[in-house]
Amino acid sequence: MRTVETPVLIVGGGPVGLTASVLLARLGVPSLLVERRPGVTDHPRSRLINTRTVEVLRSCGLESAFEEISLPKAWRQQVIYTTSLAGKELGRVKTDAWAGDATLSPVLPLISSQDKMEPLLRECAEGLPGAELRFSTELIGLEQDERGVTATLLDHQAQRKEQLRTSYLIGADGAGSFVRRQLGLGWVGQTGIASLMNVYFLADLSPWIADRPAALYWVSSKGVTGVLAPLDGEERWVCQIGYNPEHESTGDFTPERCADWIRAAVGDASVPLNILSINPWTLSSVIAERLRRGRVFLVGDAAHQLPPTGGFGMNTGMQAMHNLAWKLAGVIQGWAAPRLLDTYELERVPVARYNSEKSLENFMLVARVNAAVMAQGAGETEVDDETRAAIRGARRYGNFIGMDLGFAYAQGAVVPDGSAPPKVADDVSRYIPTARPGHRAPHVPLVKDGREISSLDLFDFRFTLLTGANGSAWIEAGRKLAQARGLPLSAYRIGPYGELSDPAARFLDAYGLSSQGAVLVRPDGHVGWRSRLASTEPGPTLERALALLLGR
Repeated sequence: MRTVETPVLIVGGGPVGLTASVLLARLGVPSLLVERRPGVTDHPRSRLINTRTVEVLRSCGLESAFEEISLPKAWRQQVIYTTSLAGKELGRVKTDAWAGDATLSPVLPLISSQDKMEPLLRECAEGLPGAELRFSTELIGLEQDERGVTATLLDHQAQRKEQLRTSYLIGADGAGSFVRRQLGLGWVGQTGIASLMNVYFLADLSPWIADRPAALYWVSSKGVTGVLAPLDGEERWVCQIGYNPEHESTGDFTPERCADWIRAAVGDASVPLNILSINPWTLSSVIAERLRRGRVFLVGDAAHQLPPTGGFGMNTGMQAMHNLAWKLAGVIQGWAAPRLLDTYELERVPVARYNSEKSLENFMLVARVNAAVMAQGAGETEVDDETRAAIRGARRYGNFIGMDLGFAYAQGAVVPDGSAPPKVADDVSRYIPTARPGHRAPHVPLVKDGREISSLDLFDFRFTLLTGANGSAWIEAGRKLAQARGLPLSAYRIGPYGELSDPAARFLDAYGLSSQGAVLVRPDGHVGWRSRLASTEPGPTLERALALLLGR
């Protein structure tokens, strides 16, 4: 049995594992990804790509490719509640978070499907130096010591085992994660909340929805409770059918039975359709007991399972990988101390817990709508006040820009500056941009070399030092420090005679700086340190800040 070596082994080739491969390659870290399946998925699974995740994709050069596979924008602006597509409409909720806001981000959130996303991520990874992908290859054993991890792999095509020695292992191998079980880690939270069948089908439903496109159609009536979700605005659809595992098995859901359910949800028993695949799954709201043990890290569904109501499961996983990738690069390349890796759990566990809790709340709010409809006779009479109130109460589902962009790291690779976070009435649906350390650096339109860009475009897998027009001392100090430490860092002065201009004069206010102040943004786009004013010792000040950020 031969032994090979790689700095990072990624286990799992879903969206999060493939994102890990892309991010590490962009950071200059070689990796090997292994996936036991022969290829990427052919089932839609995840759909929503929220604003923050699209920003990550933009930094990888993938925004345009993902826009091409997205549900048209007209379909992303509302959710409809109805007894059936042909029946009584119960109400609508506008979905601001899915429609996007150009004042907050240069990108729009997208809705697509996992079977379209994974090929794009795979193609991107395979085109990057240092990223190696092996499908039909399964991890069957792992042991770790102080110096690394020994993994045993099984190549299913060649029926051959091999050992691999790696510095770090990333477990992105799904809800049934072999990696997590090998680490002896269980779940914290609620499992088995609901059992559902996810059905992928083709049908022309335009006769019932042509004048009312929506991201979701929640159906509530006698015998038919669930959701119809468009994938392309044409004929590709997915639906979710709930069932009771105490009385039914997955085998009971034949293509014929699923087709009957879909026709009942449409409200026309004659609608032609083609069932492509049926995938059972269990809704849970859980987080692994730990996200790291030694040199092994958990991401994606291996680390947490979120209810799909809101679409935060895949997004939380991809953003967690964005958090982890630069830290692994820093330690492997020597410009950060190993204890920087401790901040992965510190920063991401609170985010995963919050997203899980709010996604479960969404699920319960939709259940309240169903209950209200059933209580009034399944919509057979006029829509009553209780149903209207339940639909209004579910407004956060699709209106979660604060949850999407407003999350922050209270501790970890962050140097607090004593400022307080913005106050919002609802931290799920409201967002106020801020450059307070720990928060996502705000979007500001800028001009560089005569071309309009976003401030977010400056955050390209390096630390980024930004100052006002009179911050030359910070720029000089930052560049000297980066050269001395071997630290990947870009530095820009914004304003008159700077490297970038600020046509709308928004930068200083958005980042909370004087013209002599400075802010240091981490490679993942979160603010690590900020000095509102000038310093008499910019070099030592920056050096202390970087020492704290890099675990030194």
